[in-house]
Amino acid sequence: MDSGKKYEFRKLKNSSDKILICPKCFELLFRDDFEHFSCCPYCDSPIEISDEMEDYLLKPIVDNWISNQNQSFPGTFHPES
Repeated sequence: MDSGKKYEFRKLKNSSDKILICPKCFELLFRDDFEHFSCCPYCDSPIEISDEMEDYLLKPIVDNWISNQNQSFPGTFHPES
């Protein structure tokens, strides 16, 4: 399995969040785009789900869970940056 990164992400200004750059047409794609499309909505290039993409898509869910746990049990969980 290729360990190299397949997708490029860019950090949003004034935020710790990132956006995906389509590898074919270089349009900026947000997580919400993947709720409705399994490919780039601009060029129809398929976006393959990999470990890298799963991390990108699940990060807000995991961060929210950690935040909720820290409210219930302060100092227990430390999110990775």
